[in-house]
Amino acid sequence: MSRQTAPESDPNPLVREVYDELGELLQEGDDAFIEKGPARLADAIEQDGFFENVTTDPAAPDEYTREKVIGDPGEHVIRFMEWPPEYTLMPHEHHGRPCFEVLVDGHLTLSNLERTEVGDGEYAFDVVDSEVTDPGEPAVVDPRKNEIHAVYSPVRSRSLHVYPSDNWRAFGYVPKDDTPDNDVYERREFTLREPGD
Repeated sequence: MSRQTAPESDPNPLVREVYDELGELLQEGDDAFIEKGPARLADAIEQDGFFENVTTDPAAPDEYTREKVIGDPGEHVIRFMEWPPEYTLMPHEHHGRPCFEVLVDGHLTLSNLERTEVGDGEYAFDVVDSEVTDPGEPAVVDPRKNEIHAVYSPVRSRSLHVYPSDNWRAFGYVPKDDTPDNDVYERREFTLREPGD
């Protein structure tokens, strides 16, 4: 796989090495990417020096952070995220492509959701299954099985996420109103970053 960024723009050689290996897995297809990629990243973060120049901003109480670690133009990307305590990321989708995360510290719960249309552009959700990750453990989102999911962080947590492409927008589901017993959601488009960031 050809390198499209200068070596000095990489955080460190260990990050570049695993990034290139994940790119080779993507060239084999999405199955190889999610079957082999999480274990490869989990092994990489155990190496001394992996986190040299790899940081993420502290998360405010009501939002998470998502710092780009590495990503060649038009290619896959690794992002480092921090999640505040008791934070829930709304149900959302990933453009029909699989992705995965490896927990660095804390705990994350990934819940797969089944959507039911209950009105014009209005949806309710049922939890299909949930997975709790501990430090060093991966979680996979495979839209071929279930595309919509939510993330919950019971404590301050950090995780590395690998996406097959670096989209600047996403689709999420927000409550229709603020009433305490509301369980109806509307699908909305959100900007994740400025193009180029």
